[in-house]
Amino acid sequence: MSFTQEIQEKCTSLSEVEFDYTTTSDFHAADNLSDDCNAIVMEATVIYLEIKNINLLLKTGKRLTSRVYKLYYNALKRVCQETGGHLNCYSPHSFLLIYPKSKFDMTYVVDVALKTTNLLCVELKDCIERHGHNNFSMGIDNGNILGTKTSNDIDNNQIAWFGNCIEKAITISGLCQRPFFVGISGTVYHHLDDSLKKTNKRILGIKREVDIWTRVSYLFQNVKKHLYQTNFHRAFDADE
Repeated sequence: MSFTQEIQEKCTSLSEVEFDYTTTSDFHAADNLSDDCNAIVMEATVIYLEIKNINLLLKTGKRLTSRVYKLYYNALKRVCQETGGHLNCYSPHSFLLIYPKSKFDMTYVVDVALKTTNLLCVELKDCIERHGHNNFSMGIDNGNILGTKTSNDIDNNQIAWFGNCIEKAITISGLCQRPFFVGISGTVYHHLDDSLKKTNKRILGIKREVDIWTRVSYLFQNVKKHLYQTNFHRAFDADE
């Protein structure tokens, strides 16, 4: 069998087989997937984090860029271990944090994002900015996502994630610019507890309740929508 025939045979088998999927909230169900047409589906709230200045870092050097990426990766890996999320290295400049809705509500996930902002902007600021300007943003949305295995190799067991909510989170992240680090969809905003919609600030010596979020209009798939962005953040240790 020639090289071309081998590929044609594999593609033909994939195009004709029935696509099988399992609805679950258990990430370990992905371990049973093959690289054929099967997948897991779950409703989840997703955080898409983009390192915005990767291209500028690359002009300085590939090793520097890789180092900064690893700083973010190790911080986010620990965040997911602490908060129950699933970390996916989505691209060479972005990460996807996934929280199944059956286990975590949207308020919890937004709180994780605000605390992660504090971790990156305050606690790890000196460490990250030793190597370059610390510039990132997060977009958050909720919806159904599908995960399918792209490789069945023992040492390269990768899952690709698809979902309209992921695409929306990517769009929202792209629209957030400093000083706004976190942006959320209208759906997520309307499911937030009041505790994450307002905060208390002293204005001219008087304590006032102010909105945390700023509403912005944008187009998603040629439809006008609203996102809400903020520069508010709080420490992981704030509740201790």
